Amino acid sequence: MKKKISLVLTFFLAISFLTACSKEIESIPYEEESTISSEIIIDFSNLDGTLYSDTTLISELELPKETEGLSDVITTAETQKIETTTKPVTQETTTITTTEQTTTTTVATTTTILTTTTVATTTIPEATYNPSNYTPINYNNQIGMWISFLEFQNILKGKSESQFRKSVCEMYDNCVSMGVNTVYVHARSHGDSFYISDLYPWSKNITGEIGAKPSFDPYEILVEEAHKRGLSFHAWINPMRTLTEDDMKKISDSYQIKKWAKNKNGTYIVNVNGTYWLNPAYKEVRQLIVSGAQEIVSKYNVDGVHIDDYFYQSSFTNSFDKSAFSSSGYSDLKSFRINNINLMVRELYSGVKNINPSILFGISPAGNIDNLYAYHCADVKTWCSKNGYCDYIIPQIYWGFTHKSAAYDKMLGQWCSIHTNKNVKLVVGLAAYRAADGEMENEPQVLSKQISYFKNQYPSHYGGVAFFRYENLFKPSSSQKEKIKSELEAIKSQLK
Repeated sequence: MKKKISLVLTFFLAISFLTACSKEIESIPYEEESTISSEIIIDFSNLDGTLYSDTTLISELELPKETEGLSDVITTAETQKIETTTKPVTQETTTITTTEQTTTTTVATTTTILTTTTVATTTIPEATYNPSNYTPINYNNQIGMWISFLEFQNILKGKSESQFRKSVCEMYDNCVSMGVNTVYVHARSHGDSFYISDLYPWSKNITGEIGAKPSFDPYEILVEEAHKRGLSFHAWINPMRTLTEDDMKKISDSYQIKKWAKNKNGTYIVNVNGTYWLNPAYKEVRQLIVSGAQEIVSKYNVDGVHIDDYFYQSSFTNSFDKSAFSSSGYSDLKSFRINNINLMVRELYSGVKNINPSILFGISPAGNIDNLYAYHCADVKTWCSKNGYCDYIIPQIYWGFTHKSAAYDKMLGQWCSIHTNKNVKLVVGLAAYRAADGEMENEPQVLSKQISYFKNQYPSHYGGVAFFRYENLFKPSSSQKEKIKSELEAIKSQLK
């Protein structure tokens, strides 16, 4: 009996001791379990994207630069993982979240030892776009037509679905009748969209109001009717130009361009004379541009993605990218900007190919090569000679044979001289809008002569021609109607 009482007493004392220990442990404040919360300081408020951290914890933080070409100043804003080798420890996790930029930093620790720090600064939502297995329609020689937001102002804005479809059918039938096999159709002209987009607001050239959702999907109709006629359909985007000040105020705060306009004006996005322009010096900005192209390719059966000449503009002063340039390590602003455009173009090319390798990526720069380097910082010599930038290039050689400083034959010769990569098609852009105006007014059937000259003088470079733009050929002003009618007849005979 005594033995039983002794065992019960011993058991009771053991339980009491363990309970007291447990309460003592629970009474230890949380912050005493880890010194990380009081020691690490990460400031994400710097506008140029540079990360700062407490030097007592991350003393040798080195973030890599771009390895190809000129250095990329915003690599510091990409996700980086820095690991320091320490003794094996039991790992617990403390998560620190900054809600302003939806940035999460995860630090794995023991009581006082930092083992792994992951610093992530993602300023736009991660978007996953499904690969496309669509087999595109494309032609060895492109005979192209630009269909811009200016056309949409007349055939789409405020129109019903049936009215729009009827206009699209008429437009495409006219294109086919003159020999066109490819159309470059605006998907995004001003940081807006003519398609269902996760990243950009609906264009005001659909309903008349920026961001207003239409009752039908205009881009689906555009793609569908093009393919019915065997037309190759290339989605045309302006990569850097976005909304005016007034339109920016009207769109939802959820759009990234709006967030940047409010919080990063002067760095990621810049207001130039009342219009906001994206700054390609920053990795996050280029990511948004690329994501915009990828979502089109993943959502619609387009045959190509097409960008034009809205790169840096002559109106941009040194203040446009002062912050990024000053921290770049460059001494020459032009070289810095050329590298930024090359990065953007290369990333667009690979981004499109990652969704569907068969989709073409094309660029239409201005026609004067000297001006491209002087004002637009567009490295067309690289694009025409190396792989990985584009599948086709369409210089806008918008002058006649009699132009004093930029005659068509002179400009075409310069382009053919830099066009050395057979994997890049050279297609020449022709100015239908000037065929009955300016110096070209006095050159009868000038567009057909320009086609003939390219085909006959540079047959090894000939990849086709393209016309800017549809309404100038099929809805000319009354004063130009007869001249354009003659042009169309000559073009048709040339393209047969």
